[in-house]
Amino acid sequence: MGQRYELEQKIEALRNELNLASQAYGLLSETVLKLSIALDELLNTYYQLTFIRIA
Repeated sequence: MGQRYELEQKIEALRNELNLASQAYGLLSETVLKLSIALDELLNTYYQLTFIRIA
């Protein structure tokens, strides 16, 4: 599979992990904040891969 597909799979998995962690630990926990930062980084990479390379 392509790089974009793999990135989409990682984003979805991390999004699910973040949702579970927020329910278990609360939105302001260190674990949730770290997962949120990691998800932001993946989303930024996806954006660059999908939209900036096309332009």
